[in-house]
Amino acid sequence: MTSTASADSGLPGRVLAVNSDLDELQTVLSWFERQRHFGVPTDLWMQAQLGLVEGFTNAVRHAHGHLVAPPPVQLSLHVSSRLFRLQIIDHGEPFDFHAALARVEAEITASGQDPLAREAHWGLVMFLKLQKEYGWTISHGRRDDGTNDLSLSHPLTADESAGGSC
Repeated sequence: MTSTASADSGLPGRVLAVNSDLDELQTVLSWFERQRHFGVPTDLWMQAQLGLVEGFTNAVRHAHGHLVAPPPVQLSLHVSSRLFRLQIIDHGEPFDFHAALARVEAEITASGQDPLAREAHWGLVMFLKLQKEYGWTISHGRRDDGTNDLSLSHPLTADESAGGSC
């Protein structure tokens, strides 16, 4: 395992670079728990953890799945008094995340079935739920350095409760 973690003292952000391997999921989850910020409601923290697991596994399985020697997946967590933001950076091919979300949403609407009865794309269903029911902003884009950036953010306020659990 070649994981590296760094924390800039005095800054609200934390980063981790971890091998692109599903066996690293425990390392990722341990890192995330060590970053626990008590100003973040428990429900919101759990929602973020769910997004982290899905984003990391997608990076390993899909973005890096075809690479013989994949580079590390990079994770970043930023918590301020107003915003919670989690970023997952991979080195895969460009991916139109928003088109994929729209496609899955249209399929769910057209079928009228329980979205969890699907055989595929559960991650996209979960991301849709985080956006529509829990107020998360989820973006995915290509960065100038050729990497993909999945960003999950949620506003934080003193009187917020994050809308219940997933």
